[in-house]
Amino acid sequence: MSDTALLPTLQRFLSRFSILFKLAVIGFLFLLMLIPLAMVESQMGDRLRRRNDAVQEINATWGASQELIGPILKLPYALRTKVAEQKAIDGKMQTVEVEKTSISYAFLLPRNLEILGTVEPKKLHRGIYEAIVYQGRCAFSGAFDFSGFADLKIDPKDVRWEEAQLCMRVSDLRGASERIPLQFGGQTSTFLPGSDISGNPSGIHAPLKGLNPVNQPSTPYTFSFTLSFNGSETLGFAPVGTETKVRVSSPWPDPSFYGKFLPSARDVRTDGFTASWNLSYYGRNYPQQWTQNQTVESLSSSTFGIKFLAPVDNYRQTERTVKYATLFILLMFTAFFLFEVMAKLKIHPFQYILVGAAICVFYLGILALSEFFSFRWSYAASAFAAWAMISLYTHSVLKNGRKTLIISALLGVLQAYFYLMTQLQDYSMIFGTAILFVAIASVMFVTRKLDWYNSTQESAITS
Repeated sequence: MSDTALLPTLQRFLSRFSILFKLAVIGFLFLLMLIPLAMVESQMGDRLRRRNDAVQEINATWGASQELIGPILKLPYALRTKVAEQKAIDGKMQTVEVEKTSISYAFLLPRNLEILGTVEPKKLHRGIYEAIVYQGRCAFSGAFDFSGFADLKIDPKDVRWEEAQLCMRVSDLRGASERIPLQFGGQTSTFLPGSDISGNPSGIHAPLKGLNPVNQPSTPYTFSFTLSFNGSETLGFAPVGTETKVRVSSPWPDPSFYGKFLPSARDVRTDGFTASWNLSYYGRNYPQQWTQNQTVESLSSSTFGIKFLAPVDNYRQTERTVKYATLFILLMFTAFFLFEVMAKLKIHPFQYILVGAAICVFYLGILALSEFFSFRWSYAASAFAAWAMISLYTHSVLKNGRKTLIISALLGVLQAYFYLMTQLQDYSMIFGTAILFVAIASVMFVTRKLDWYNSTQESAITS
């Protein structure tokens, strides 16, 4: 068969499958767009790490997250144990029982504890990045008694009462700029650095005077002290009392409560909040007293408190927005493809690339602007720039005002829709599925009468 005879056959083949070839090209271009989108996500991750590093540097110099656990009464006592030893008796080695004495410790938690705290948050900056820190002040008061001390089976005569200490775990003491006096059982003492509790070195401890409850174990020993501190992000407490009452007030308008216990009462206003906890020791898994030789669950396991975090994280919102970038590009490419097929337009693959690149720059613009402005205004400014750029370019490509209006309207609707999805994060899955159903149904409706094997049919969209 001659080349002249093959030419019509080849032309018919190319005409019959031209749409399929175009789809393959557009699919390749769509996959190609994943490269700049990956670069945008990489840049976002890098900026987020830089922000986190800046926040950590601020917190490291100001004060870390605070956990205030205690107070805990530490009592040293003589632990008498009997051990078997080999001794020479009358020239013969014999096993004898010998009593040895070592120092061990008993720990008591308060019968009741009340904490009244005030927290003054503030914003610190390092470059363009911001961290939320605070200055706190908590007044501790309550009482200890020794009514349950007999359960430890320690002879009160073995206790070194003159070496008793009141200990308090504090995560970071850099904000304590003055001496911390302690009132305990009518006596005055002063806290010293270090919690003096094994495994919890950070904190304070105070030697106690006049403690000797041997004859009156039920007599309460009241205590009170006030602790000032710097911190960041979170402030936590532990319900160490048989009854624990905590009340914290602050001018911060966006508190987030965390831990094993939520406030029993809260009042959150635009000018601040007040939160109260009334707790008993039934909600925790450690006893009211124990000895050093007993295995006890960590007191940190029952902590609760407040998070002082920025109410809106622009990086996180930008991250959620970029997740829908592939869907955005896919829908726009689909719209341009339908114009090609139904309106008999010729759109070059490079023009698809330019539209996809504009959408990628749209997301990059959100990231760049959100470091200086709110996410809402960053999204609006970047969306308008991308909308104007793509609309003007579409008008030059399609050379038709009506078709340009359709593309511009579709672009604006998609931008608004994806913004709504970032705000309704709990419902983003169902909203994303809904737009896919709508998009697929729209394509089915528009192309329901299209003969995909006949690319020469009359246009379904009039000029």
